[in-house]
Amino acid sequence: MSMRLGQRFGARVTLVYVVHRGERDDAGASRDAVGRGDALFARARRVARRLGVACACRFAFGDGTDGMVAEMVTRLACDLVIVPRADDAGPLADVRRRRSPADVLVCP
Repeated sequence: MSMRLGQRFGARVTLVYVVHRGERDDAGASRDAVGRGDALFARARRVARRLGVACACRFAFGDGTDGMVAEMVTRLACDLVIVPRADDAGPLADVRRRRSPADVLVCP
């Protein structure tokens, strides 16, 4: 869906795959997580190419997604953030707390 929105708006899509601390500390789990992210990015790039959408893929390594999502929104100057759930304790809440100018779309 993000690719279709990018196509409609003529926007660049940035995908972020989060590797959590537990995965990062265990070499095998970290390799698996990065492998899953690479596979997701490969599929996303194929779709983006087909739709003519500029697509950037980034890994984020850390303890929790909350601060990372809000930090990425600020650093990459995102206008729209798509999250999998509306969770008052999750990434959506942190984006709100930081009063980010980005809109948030929840897509379960």
